[in-house]
Amino acid sequence: MDYTHFYTLGFFTEYLIFGIIFGIIIGLYALFRVYFAMNDSKLSKNKKIIISSIIAIIAFVNMLNIWSNAAVFTLYLFLASLLADVIRLVWKYLLKDKSLKIVPRLHKKGILAFIFFAIIVIHGLYGMNHVDVTEYNLTTDKIGNESYSILFISDVHYDTIQNPELVNESISKINELKPDIVVLGGDIVDERTPKDSMKEVFKEFGSINSTYGVYYVYGNHDRQPYVHDYINGTRTYTNKELDQAITSSGIKILNDKKVIIDDNIVLVGREDIGWDHDFKRANVSDMLDESDYSKYIVVLDHQPIRKDEDLGNGIDLQISGHTHAGQVFPFKLFMDLTGSYSYGLYMHHKMVQIVSSGLAGWGWPIRNEEKCEYVLVNVN
Repeated sequence: MDYTHFYTLGFFTEYLIFGIIFGIIIGLYALFRVYFAMNDSKLSKNKKIIISSIIAIIAFVNMLNIWSNAAVFTLYLFLASLLADVIRLVWKYLLKDKSLKIVPRLHKKGILAFIFFAIIVIHGLYGMNHVDVTEYNLTTDKIGNESYSILFISDVHYDTIQNPELVNESISKINELKPDIVVLGGDIVDERTPKDSMKEVFKEFGSINSTYGVYYVYGNHDRQPYVHDYINGTRTYTNKELDQAITSSGIKILNDKKVIIDDNIVLVGREDIGWDHDFKRANVSDMLDESDYSKYIVVLDHQPIRKDEDLGNGIDLQISGHTHAGQVFPFKLFMDLTGSYSYGLYMHHKMVQIVSSGLAGWGWPIRNEEKCEYVLVNVN
């Protein structure tokens, strides 16, 4: 893991306007907040203005690339300071007991804000380094008296920002669950994963004990074009080497393909739609036969999109990852406000859609939106 790339988690010009807006707001806030904190100092007015201006400029620059660690930590410091402001106002205007005189002193010097900032960061580091299982129980009349467990893992981004040992610990716990079907839902590795680590993680996942095998669908990162590599400029492995590592580990790739399991379950693996949603891929209906519709049809799609297409094709269950549930605040809020499917279970008439937050995260070394998880879906 390399935490030194503070500004280099990718840059996308279409988000620059948001960076400028947030930069202006946070920069202006920093200008006045820092000046206020120095009111009791012996510095001259000009020196206070200069120091406040420098910090405000730094805050503005940090926010220009919202896909960077610099932007996230600056945003959290801003939010922590706002929370401290609110507490100060409550203490001053709403509380009758003014005995806690330490509150205004801690607030004015910025100590209260830094305490809240530290809590946010520690919570985020904890969230990135703890993995839990999320379980869903679904019912259907298509499989008779049988029952099946589907274990879904996505967005590991192996050996980048999360401790690789957590994957081994998760695999041990997964083996105890004895799943019938294991699905790797894409982005198990990404453009920063070393070649040896790429081979290692697929070997580990291929060793999971399952009744009907381990299956793979591609994500948008594991075959990411070089132009999008946000640190090194090129991957350390080719697409061919990636495929070889997957298949040699006993994992079956479902790339616009289907497989029928026990004559009851149809797994349909989709080609990832790509970075700009411009990848050409087969329609679900073209991959299904008439006899398949009497079975329980599960569509595996890395990105939780094209719900209407699957719903129109009589799909029973769609499972996806990709979103990381926003990973860092407030991305999940923006996703939900724009109508995106960010995390959890959604019902669409007779079709169930499940979106996982993923086993790890991308880029930022913290998670404070939802949890790191692998998903167990019990179909009864």
